[in-house]
Amino acid sequence: MGTFAWPVAGSLFGGFVAAALATVAWRHRGEPAAVPFGALMAALGVWGFSQAALLSTRSLAAGYALDVVAAVTSAQVPPLLLVFVLAYAGRDRWLRPRYLAALWSVPAGFAIVRATAALHGLASVPADATLVTVRGTTAPYVPTGPISDAELVYGYVMIALAYAVLLRFAMTARAVHRRQTAAIAVAATVGLGADVATRFGLHVHPEASLTPLSIPVVGVAIGWALFRYDFLRVSPLAGDLLVDQLPDPVLVVDEGDRIVDHNRTARERFGPDIRGDPLDATAPGLCDALNGDEAYTDRGDGGITYYDPQVTAIEDQHGDQRGRLIVLRDVTGQQRRQDRLEALQSATREFITAESEREIAQLAVSFADRVLDGDAAAVYLAEGDELRPAAVSERLEREYDAAELVVDDPSDPVLRAYETGTATTERRPGDAAAGRQRLAVPLEGHGALTVERGEGAAFPAEDEQFAEILARTTQVALTQIERERELRESRATVERRSEQLEFFNGVLRHTLRNALLVIRGRAEHLREDVDGESAAHLDRIVGWCDDLTELSEKIRAINDTVTASEAERLETIALSDRLRDRAEQVSAARGGVTVDCDVDDGLRVLANELVDDVIDSVVRNAVRHNDADSPRVEIRGRRIADRVRIEVTDNGPGMTDEMKETVFDRDVATSQTAHGFGLYFVSVMMNLYGGTVWFEDNEPRGTVAVMEFRCADRIEAKGTSEPA
Repeated sequence: MGTFAWPVAGSLFGGFVAAALATVAWRHRGEPAAVPFGALMAALGVWGFSQAALLSTRSLAAGYALDVVAAVTSAQVPPLLLVFVLAYAGRDRWLRPRYLAALWSVPAGFAIVRATAALHGLASVPADATLVTVRGTTAPYVPTGPISDAELVYGYVMIALAYAVLLRFAMTARAVHRRQTAAIAVAATVGLGADVATRFGLHVHPEASLTPLSIPVVGVAIGWALFRYDFLRVSPLAGDLLVDQLPDPVLVVDEGDRIVDHNRTARERFGPDIRGDPLDATAPGLCDALNGDEAYTDRGDGGITYYDPQVTAIEDQHGDQRGRLIVLRDVTGQQRRQDRLEALQSATREFITAESEREIAQLAVSFADRVLDGDAAAVYLAEGDELRPAAVSERLEREYDAAELVVDDPSDPVLRAYETGTATTERRPGDAAAGRQRLAVPLEGHGALTVERGEGAAFPAEDEQFAEILARTTQVALTQIERERELRESRATVERRSEQLEFFNGVLRHTLRNALLVIRGRAEHLREDVDGESAAHLDRIVGWCDDLTELSEKIRAINDTVTASEAERLETIALSDRLRDRAEQVSAARGGVTVDCDVDDGLRVLANELVDDVIDSVVRNAVRHNDADSPRVEIRGRRIADRVRIEVTDNGPGMTDEMKETVFDRDVATSQTAHGFGLYFVSVMMNLYGGTVWFEDNEPRGTVAVMEFRCADRIEAKGTSEPA
């Protein structure tokens, strides 16, 4: 291979490498810095190809033309390098059209000077080209002129600026960027060194610059950065960028808990110069929180911030721990919600024990002042057509008179919230445009709760939610107070009515009993003077007196049962023998009526002594209305689960469905016996016993009266009236 073979081959190889890199950049032209990088590679490629052609030709005209192309192209390399570095470093504001136009005005001037060299002699002309033989090989040579020195100075200034941008970027960039920057700087240094070597005469021919020959080295260096760190793509930067953009502070500490790295949020939270500082000095208490697996509380100038530290051990290739990665997850909002809920829970217990509406209002205002971050709060209670403050914050007491706090204007947001049942948020009437905001939440049926914030401050959605929760809690407490007051009034009224009823019943029974005793005594006194048919009238009078006396006692027993508590009115009653006795008595008293009794032994129910009258009323009703030729009544008693079921069956005319629904009505029942004891009395007593009664059809004719009692052995009673 000849002397010039390797410079030509090197220039061609450099041109091909540059062209390949330019092609790769064009394919990724959507990536940052790809276009200026491709332009730089294209310029280097044209320089390499033109120099290879120049060294290969023997034509002076072609040699001059190729020298001009190489010179003009080489003049573009320094500004293109600066543009690429600016784009890579993110200095986009320096890449505006007016700056680029100013930057290329100098190379454009150089090109014009070369084109007009015949007019001024600042550059070589075609006639200056000669063939120069060096070491046995001949190639065209075009001497340089003053313009070449100007191009050299301008090019070195551009390269110096590019190095300055790279240095500044390397000082502020993160580790992955610094490695990329170093790769670019190495590539630029190789090219610069080749050019300097050429200027100092280290070449085999005056037209053989070493810079195009260095293109493979430059291309390999930048290509290595391109494919090793992929600096034109986001993938190698994703993890580093992700950490830097995290909203939570991220700290890296070494084995001695000194901060060796951090992200942007940590820098903003703890200060810009924390690298190298002890962790506990930068974030007091954080080490204790990490060791104790506790939440970390940071009391900064902006208020209290709560963090949940997440720690990951950093290990080397031998598995030894070299440090820790600490992510401080901000849980301030979650902690504040928890604190508010705990405070609301505590306040709810106080609401339950409050004894007046004013006390409840004061509790609500105190909670709102303490938890809702408001400037003032108030609870308004409805009085007629207006709302009056039941409790207000100290600020409202200082700023307004009591009369000014009364809300009676229908257009006022507070009154509107109460009337519509919808919360409103508006500027307080009378304030300036940036005045305090007032949130009014209705207390359904009672009034409204208001919370105010400082000038221009809007209510966060979370505060509105807690205000509504507080309003509902206050509303429930006020409703409870109102119901308790109504209950006390109702209880007092019932007790007063019961006392009055007991008094008049007592007077009635006492007067009636005395009157009956007098009537009976007078009738017995007249018996000695009356005989014959007149004596029968005296017997009737005496009989009525006895019946009415007995009725008076029953009324007293009924009254005691109605007014007594369940524990007082109920006792264990052995029902089996009573049913059999009732059957025998009715059968004896009603000749011609067959009364059968089929009752299990040991039936025990919860009732009292009036149960005999209850059974009598049902059985006598079945007998009295039986119009069959052979009247028949059957009493059956069985235990079913926790109930005792009594059925009184007759073969009478039966009942219509309408009668079954109305037979227990008071107006119907009182006409069924001479003393007004009938089926209404039965339904009342069965209800007091906790049982039920109803009528069913009997087949083929008649009615079945069904009574169900509670079993005595399932429910604790006060005693037993008779042995089982």
